[in-house]
Formats: sequence, structure tokens, C-alpha cells
Amino acid sequence: MELEIVKIAWDGLSPAVESGSIDLIIAGMSPTAERKEAIDFTDNYYKSNLIIVVRKDSPYAAASSLADFAGAKIVGQQGTVHADVVSQIDGVIEQDPMSDFSAMRVALQSGALDGYVSEKPEGVSASAANADLTYVEFEEGAGFEVSDEDVTVACGIAKGREDLVSQINEILAGISEEERDTLMSEATANQPVMN
Repeated sequence: MELEIVKIAWDGLSPAVESGSIDLIIAGMSPTAERKEAIDFTDNYYKSNLIIVVRKDSPYAAASSLADFAGAKIVGQQGTVHADVVSQIDGVIEQDPMSDFSAMRVALQSGALDGYVSEKPEGVSASAANADLTYVEFEEGAGFEVSDEDVTVACGIAKGREDLVSQINEILAGISEEERDTLMSEATANQPVMN
């Protein structure tokens, strides 16, 4: 296959792979039971913890637990676990889920939000692209309660493409977890800046 990268809105990814418009989803998608009803997935290629992106000048920048976000206006991306876990924060002012990270960054920078939930690579990317942003990581037991299904990611493939699933799984089996972390860090550092 020849690599061709196609930009598609998050909620259009599964329909695009189902229709054959694209062959593969490599977009940080978790292989949840619901998604597995529509498409197949490879073995997991990455696991990331959930964090909250905040402004550096915010009182929330010094947070260390979810409890520190009581009274904060927090949002997550529509159709993802990020939006589902916001309610785990006692006293949060839960905002309507937003369509993408760019929209959440703009809302955060404008003061419409106090933070948004994402995985660490997005937090690293957001803070690298925007000097006024940072992210809060949580110690074990002080952050969101999620299943491995919610924080692992895999490649999404149309049903019936077992040949492609097998080929990708074979390649993934030869890449150690340490190498995957390095690759993700490099990819995050090298991606185009999106303010």
C-alpha cells in the first residue's frame, strides 16, 4: 500500500473506514465494545493516561487531584471517553462536549473554560504549541477512573479485512513498549503546530 494521509472529522472516521473511503484509522481511537460492533481493530499500539489541559496562569495549573477541580468549567471531546469522565470531578461545572481539540484550546485560551480532558500526547502538543498552556497529570488513585479499554488505542479497520489486521499486528508485535513511547514522543514533538 502507498501511504496517503486523509484528514477526517472524528465522528466521520468510522463511517469512512466502513465505506472503504479509507483503509485504516490511526487517530488515537480506543477499541471499545461499541466501536467493535461497527469496525475491527488491531492489537493496541499505545496506552496513555488522561490529563487535564489548563492555562499556566490558572489556579488549576497547580492541581494534583481531581478534587482540585471543584468549581472548574471542564469539557471533553464529543464522542470520546474524555467527555464521559468529566462527571467524575466532584463539584465540576461540566460543559457541553466540544467537537475537537482546536475548539477546546480556543475556548480555554479565551477563558470560556478552565480546562479540558485529553490524553497526555495532546497535552504535550497543546503546551508545545501554546506557551500559555500546560497540563495536569495525576498520581495513581488521584485521577480519573477508567478501564484499559478507554485509554488504549488501536488501528480501526473495516470488518472483513483480517489480512490487514494480521499484517499490522505482526508489525506491532516487533515494536517494544519503550519504542512505542519514543515514537509517540517524537510524533508529538514533530507534528505541525495547531493553535
